[in-house]
Amino acid sequence: MMERSYEEILESLGLSPKEIKVYVTLLKEGPSSVRQLAAATGINRGTVYDALKNLQATGLARFYNKETKQYFVAAEPGKLRELAGKRIDDLTRAQERLNNVIAELESVYDGGVQEPVVRMYEGAEGVGAILTDVLTTMQASKDKEYYVYSSSSVRDALYTAFPDYTKQRLLNSIRVKNISIGKGGSTAGLDERKWIPATEGAPTYILIYASKVANIFLDKRTGELMGLIVENKGIYETQKLLFLSLWERI
Repeated sequence: MMERSYEEILESLGLSPKEIKVYVTLLKEGPSSVRQLAAATGINRGTVYDALKNLQATGLARFYNKETKQYFVAAEPGKLRELAGKRIDDLTRAQERLNNVIAELESVYDGGVQEPVVRMYEGAEGVGAILTDVLTTMQASKDKEYYVYSSSSVRDALYTAFPDYTKQRLLNSIRVKNISIGKGGSTAGLDERKWIPATEGAPTYILIYASKVANIFLDKRTGELMGLIVENKGIYETQKLLFLSLWERI
């Protein structure tokens, strides 16, 4: 008795359950008319005829005329190996084409409707984690430039959390445009800096990078640095647009 698992295997080759039933019935019954197959399978004649057309297209059935009647014959089961080979070849070619299609689609994909992901960080260790995320994210990004609103009231404390940050940025060829709010700040390589005159820096240091926006600030109660990263392409694009617009006006 034939195992039921053969149906799953034949379905994986692209055959429908009714096509499988018609094919197996043909194997058992031998040459049969549409009427005989309909009676043997319990499937109506129209559906049997459609199944036979598909089986002929895959090479699993053929027909001949005898007197005034048309009879159908199943191809030997070994033909299934050819069908499997063809499916593999088709899938291989489709996969090759798919790589190009994916690359093209990713170039226009905007991420769909994406809820912002917000992560909070506390203390010097947390700020170090934010700066590490900037480097890691930018290393993986095609565009190696990010944007900063640098605040003199936060800047000095900021980089004590990651003393080698600028060195690591330069080693990874990451560029930065920097708008400094308040006095101080200098270029270190692969960076450009412009200033907004102010007696004091803004309360928040902002980094805009590869679909993320990081905000770092001093907690007035504890005097400790705190920060958060907002990950959302729409927010990033808006902040980038505003930054570059301001950059051109300074």
